[in-house]
Amino acid sequence: MSLRSRVLPPLALVAGSVLVTLLVLEVGFRVAHVPVGTVQINRATVRRSSNPRLRFELRPGSVARAEVEYRVNAEGLRGPEVAREKPEGVGRVALLGDSIAFGYWVAEEDALAHQLETLLAEVQGSGPRVQVLNFGVPGYNLAQEVETLRSRALAYEPDVVILAFCLNDLEGIFSYELGLVQDRATRRRSLLGRVHEGVLSHSRFFAWVEYRVAELEARRRFVGVRNPLSAQQSAQALEKQRKALAARFTAVRALLAPRGIEGVVAVFPSFTGSWDSYPHAGLHRAVAEVAEESGLLVVDLFHCYAGYHYRKVRVDVVHPSPMGYRIAAHAIRDVLCARGILCAAPRGDGPTCRDYHEEDFPTVRGY
Repeated sequence: MSLRSRVLPPLALVAGSVLVTLLVLEVGFRVAHVPVGTVQINRATVRRSSNPRLRFELRPGSVARAEVEYRVNAEGLRGPEVAREKPEGVGRVALLGDSIAFGYWVAEEDALAHQLETLLAEVQGSGPRVQVLNFGVPGYNLAQEVETLRSRALAYEPDVVILAFCLNDLEGIFSYELGLVQDRATRRRSLLGRVHEGVLSHSRFFAWVEYRVAELEARRRFVGVRNPLSAQQSAQALEKQRKALAARFTAVRALLAPRGIEGVVAVFPSFTGSWDSYPHAGLHRAVAEVAEESGLLVVDLFHCYAGYHYRKVRVDVVHPSPMGYRIAAHAIRDVLCARGILCAAPRGDGPTCRDYHEEDFPTVRGY
């Protein structure tokens, strides 16, 4: 018996077994709707930007279908199509931020932009219609958000700009999402890399594996050294981060004030554990103080979220649930209306941001 006849049948059997196993895993992952994580969302909706200060941006006209559908309109914003020129008689809110503003894990109608638009419409009466435009991009930091305001959002003539501030917005430019964009660009330079990308784009199982590996690697390479919530920088945050905050918030105010645009900083807490032992209260106070000193309004959402068990208002430790977004939208609306911005002050006997019930909102799961 030749060497070929002895070796080929076992190799064919092994190869066939591997293919069958992979096929079973792929079918199983699809039937079970196993979450594939943010890598696939990023792959479908994020691209490199020609603006060197942004580095990456949402891909206009793209759609990602993961746990929910993520739709990016022709203007590069998550949400329905919108004209750049503001219609007469319409008030506009520009929402800036990272994946919290974008709305990871939740359907478009459950994200902050739509929920705020809905709540503002409820109290407007015969006033002007309001559009809330979602300029959130997963992975953006505060510097990129300021650049988004300067280079993009102002062209839409907003009456109000809301900065959805996540406590990791002070991290450096090398975010998790930027790492993914750079890795994909490197792979596309070779035939093998393009095949690799093709497999990952169509396989739920391999996308799941990629997410687990890429998350660990990207965080090691891009996030850990610059995350102000990390152990290394936490002790320095209240001292060193104030200067960075002041520079960014002052830049925001300088862009808004000459145009008569109101600016609001909505500070989101981290949903890591009991509110009684919340570790970042000092950082909240620092953000609020610097924002107010810069002439911006502040909504510290900790006070509303503290009325609920932390697990009921989150999908994961960073991102709110649909109810969590409604709570944030309610608090932001109340601050706007109290100042007569786009709406009148709501009645004092109405519901507060602490009066919502979990069963009234869809349940979603992240990764």
